[in-house]
Amino acid sequence: MKASILWNKLLNLAKQSDFEIHTVPQNKSIPLWFQVRAQGDSLIIRNASGHSPSVKLSNERKISFKDFEFVHSYYDRWLKGETGIRHEVSRKSQNTAYIFGLIHEASKHKVM
Repeated sequence: MKASILWNKLLNLAKQSDFEIHTVPQNKSIPLWFQVRAQGDSLIIRNASGHSPSVKLSNERKISFKDFEFVHSYYDRWLKGETGIRHEVSRKSQNTAYIFGLIHEASKHKVM
């Protein structure tokens, strides 16, 4: 699905109510939960309050559509397990784990 369509669905969902989802590690790491809320045209990521284990952020993370779109362009390659892709995308976005989690959760629940 196109990044813009997925972004709008996620943003609308977050505008209705904050929600919590978890990261999607490809190794044997334990998934970490985080809260998502909308602020204007951005998604805000913060520590989970209703699930554990939670991420440990000292400050909220703001995700713009531009950042989401960039990371989204790598998602299929990451999902297929392409070597080095996570490192490559993480050099340009500090929100990679959260954005991959958002895409995964939306796909899982057909938030389309």
